[in-house]
Amino acid sequence: MSKKKKILIISGCAVGLLLACYVGVSVYFSKVFYPNTSINGVEVSYEQPEEIKAVLEQSMQRYEMKVATIDGTTETLSGKDFDFVYNFDEVDKLKAEEMGWLWPAKFFSQTDYEIEAVYEWNKEKLNKKIDELQCMTQEMTAPVNASLTVDDNGFNLVEEKKGNTLKKDVVKSEIAKAMGKGETEISLEAVGCYEEPEITIESPEIQDKLKKVDELCKAEITYNFHGNEEKIGIEQIRQWVRQNGDGEYYISEDAAYNYLCELANKYDTINSYRDFYSSRGYWITLEPGSYGWGTDVDSEIELLMDDIQNKRVTSREPIYYMTPYDYLDPNSPDDIGFTYIEIDLSGQYMWYYKDGELFLSTPITSGTLNTGHGTPSGVYYIHNRLQNIVLTGDDYRQPVNFWMKIVGGVGIHDSLWRSVYGGTEYLNSGSHGCINTPYDAVESLFWNTEIGTPVIMYY
Repeated sequence: MSKKKKILIISGCAVGLLLACYVGVSVYFSKVFYPNTSINGVEVSYEQPEEIKAVLEQSMQRYEMKVATIDGTTETLSGKDFDFVYNFDEVDKLKAEEMGWLWPAKFFSQTDYEIEAVYEWNKEKLNKKIDELQCMTQEMTAPVNASLTVDDNGFNLVEEKKGNTLKKDVVKSEIAKAMGKGETEISLEAVGCYEEPEITIESPEIQDKLKKVDELCKAEITYNFHGNEEKIGIEQIRQWVRQNGDGEYYISEDAAYNYLCELANKYDTINSYRDFYSSRGYWITLEPGSYGWGTDVDSEIELLMDDIQNKRVTSREPIYYMTPYDYLDPNSPDDIGFTYIEIDLSGQYMWYYKDGELFLSTPITSGTLNTGHGTPSGVYYIHNRLQNIVLTGDDYRQPVNFWMKIVGGVGIHDSLWRSVYGGTEYLNSGSHGCINTPYDAVESLFWNTEIGTPVIMYY
């Protein structure tokens, strides 16, 4: 055999062998995936479809669906209870579309597949499990419509409430839809499974009424009650809205008046008890009297209603029928201040403080307690200062040199007919109610006090 022929035979055998190897490897890769291949992030090189499907199914076992309710609870549907399975037949399709003879090129490239599983379950079993959920079996609260009403307490705007009444068919449909996408949790509220109120706060029938009410409530009055602010705005005025027989809204003057009375009771000091640190060195509670702040509600209501009707925005002090001492120190912690007359009716003693300093002190004799002429206790003030007047009563007529009226027919005056002051004189031999004071003391007091000076009397 010639050399040339030998070479041809050897070359043919080599080519045939290579071709057989190529075909053999191609047949192999027609059954398994190429190297450098992944499906859904799982390495599948050299793996057969059935093996890959088993791995993928194992990675997605123990399927559960978390069901979140509007009440904030979460319940769980377990896939094993309704035969939930994954169908990865698309893996077979991927392999069928691959060409086994392209295997040489696949050694030098990366192939990543993403496939979606087909989720399957027993519909009847799933619906049965859904029906058994607590949110489906519990007593449900129906939604409540928004409302706007007006009654004796004024304006009442009630926002709508969703409740927790489920639309059961929608629940089953939405859960199935979520499972079909492979989702593992669902919010029943987010996907619209709850019954909704028909009327909300944004509904025209509510908004129209609200606009009519608020049109009456545009005023804003800020009161300054001796350093304390009280703002009357839309929220407060709404509570004074009433509705007449024709269905028209209006602002009730009576309701506004009652509210002003509440503010007066809160800030007025006339007719109120007070804590006071006495000259005896301890705290006492003073009874009410005629001194202090007193709001003139009858006059103020007219201004307030005018402000509301004209929708004014304003700030001011209320009208007072009584205010404290004109010379009250602005640094005083209360409305008595640092200039006042203090009378201890049990101890029969009087002190006068001027600008915080003791100006004078003296024994006194007050109204006869055992005859019913006892001097009234409380916080009062000097009404007037008169000289050389005659005090008259049913059984007496008595001239005095200095007179300072406190309350009613009770005042501070000199009493030259009396030689003894203090002690127990007031029990049986006191005055008809006045504060009998030694001449020198009452003269000094008269010339060093002003009308309006607070007078504190207590037992």
